[in-house]
Amino acid sequence: MSPRRLYDKDFNKVLKALIEFYNERPDSYGLMERPIEVYDKYKNFIIEQVQDKNSKILDLGTGSWRAVNKIAEYGYEEVVGLDYFSDEKLYEYSSKITYSNAKLNTYNENGKIPYPDNYFDCVTSLCVIEHIVYVKDALDELVRVLKPGGKAIIICPNWSGINVPIMAFLYTLKSKDRRWQLHNPIESLFGIIRSIKWYFEALLSNGDDFIMIYPLMKNDRINFERSDDDAIHLCQPLSFKKYFSKRGFKKVKFNRGSGETQYSKLFNNLFPNMSTTNEMVFEKSK
Repeated sequence: MSPRRLYDKDFNKVLKALIEFYNERPDSYGLMERPIEVYDKYKNFIIEQVQDKNSKILDLGTGSWRAVNKIAEYGYEEVVGLDYFSDEKLYEYSSKITYSNAKLNTYNENGKIPYPDNYFDCVTSLCVIEHIVYVKDALDELVRVLKPGGKAIIICPNWSGINVPIMAFLYTLKSKDRRWQLHNPIESLFGIIRSIKWYFEALLSNGDDFIMIYPLMKNDRINFERSDDDAIHLCQPLSFKKYFSKRGFKKVKFNRGSGETQYSKLFNNLFPNMSTTNEMVFEKSK
């Protein structure tokens, strides 16, 4: 029953499929279709947290030039967008940057961030971490390059939240079409129970456990049709809270006030550990 759990033994197989998919990057993926308002909101969220223009900002999984160029408008000392760019894409996207304080870079061959320890004042990511296979390794790198007193900003969906199967139940009942990986009302009802199970699984974890699922696949390839068919990390909010708390980070913002609708804002204020979406800020101890 969808979505299926993904365990360590199959991580490399799924990672290989994701790398192939992202290298091909079909037009339907929608990477380039985000309206500029999304990046404006992202920039403003970062500015709320980091107002010092002498700061160095790293945007993880930046995708293209758009986010880093928008963040650089504020006048930060340095803004770096990091992703797995081919040489061709790195040149193409870099040529579109219009601010001298902004640039793009790629991960090292071993997946490490190519900057020294304690380099950045803020590390950000927008709708990226749900696509990362080795979540702990990625967060460990984030922690490494972040200065003491620096902030980690993570914005991503919460695919483990109870609102996902509830909305899927209503949608599949009416439209006879799937919503995310939930194909029918029965899967959606079961998803409500599983969402509660995932919550307690994260609650009882040791702080380094992240709940993973298979993306939609066919013949060992990503079978992409619509948004987040390639998602593999459920992004349960408690997983992040426990990970950063274990490493001495201070919780600055944790989902309260996030959301686009009055319902989501109310729900996230009342139940931030099961939020409809994640807007989280953690500060590294000095």
